[in-house]
Amino acid sequence: MKTFKFLKNKYNVELLIDIGTYKDIPYYFFESELHHTDFYELVFFSKGNGCLELDQQRIEISDNTVIFISPFQKRRWFLEKTKIECYFLFFQDSFLSSFFSDKLFSFRLQFFYNKTKPLYLKVDDGFFSQLANIIQELLSEIKTFRSDSEHIIRALLYFILIRLNRAYAEHYLLSSETENNSVAFMFKEILQNEVRTTRNIDHYARQLGVSRVTLNKCIKKQFGVTISEMVNEFILFEIKSMLSYTNLNINEISYLLQFSHANHLTRFFKAQAGISPKEFRNAYQNGSSVI
Repeated sequence: MKTFKFLKNKYNVELLIDIGTYKDIPYYFFESELHHTDFYELVFFSKGNGCLELDQQRIEISDNTVIFISPFQKRRWFLEKTKIECYFLFFQDSFLSSFFSDKLFSFRLQFFYNKTKPLYLKVDDGFFSQLANIIQELLSEIKTFRSDSEHIIRALLYFILIRLNRAYAEHYLLSSETENNSVAFMFKEILQNEVRTTRNIDHYARQLGVSRVTLNKCIKKQFGVTISEMVNEFILFEIKSMLSYTNLNINEISYLLQFSHANHLTRFFKAQAGISPKEFRNAYQNGSSVI
């Protein structure tokens, strides 16, 4: 599978953000061959026609659709390229964490690293027009970079991300809080990085220096699920990804995800997904499991 890396020196200076319209989009983008990237992506379709397979989701692309993609998410695009118009906003994790002096910033946004909710948002004409105008302002600042441009870019980018987070959270009935509850955001980051090696809740609580009860309260308040449910969501996502995009058998997947026996993984998967791992893999290979 191809991995496309961020082009840091596209503008002849090292810049960890890229913005543009459809005509500016990198040559590899919208490929139908399975691939991923090492950066965050927001794509704003003013006109859309086709669909996106993003991990285990199938997203229909229509007018006024905003797509949210986290680093290393597997995807394939199936678009009528002559019938689309869009803006794109790409950036690396280090850009957000340093730009906003907050290493957890990307984890505060509900649309990044979300394992259960759709990774798109349909918006009305007024909101899309507002977003498009701000993107044009960002693009202008980058192309005519001045000594004070960084401050304008920071303000405009923050506005876009927070407004989108609010809209996304409201639409999918999530919390839009980004300033407080850092324990919940730290847990989300750690779980994203370590879920393949351990599902032990006490392990995560110790890392965060809080009790299991306190951690559960923080998770429930921010994400609307218990800590056990969130861990299960993340591990189910990993199993589905391996079933969909690798040839690993159930024994191998069980070993990699720290299940003591393949039967334990199978029971877990069936309880969470409603079908067996074999049925899920067969359905995906037949083109019917992406939802």
